Amino acid sequence: MALSEIIALITSTTTNTQLYDILNRVYLIVISVSALLIALLWIPIALGFFSSDENRKTDAKMKLKNAVYGTVIYVLAVSGVLYAVFQYVALGT
Repeated sequence: MALSEIIALITSTTTNTQLYDILNRVYLIVISVSALLIALLWIPIALGFFSSDENRKTDAKMKLKNAVYGTVIYVLAVSGVLYAVFQYVALGT
């Protein structure tokens, strides 16, 4: 099936509002799953801070920096700020 036929099928079976609702729901699901994954990745770092072993605490402090950077980049990407910064730097708009 050609792309134009698929687009015609989508537009004939759904209205723009329904398509927007479907895409919004998919977006929310992706955001929820990725937020859950980020939360799961923070668990070992938190457990390292509560350990009695000093080596483990030091390792957790080193991992904390990378986890904070990754979380901030994720939030910027999801919120659209990263896209806006890229548009400004790369294209000047």
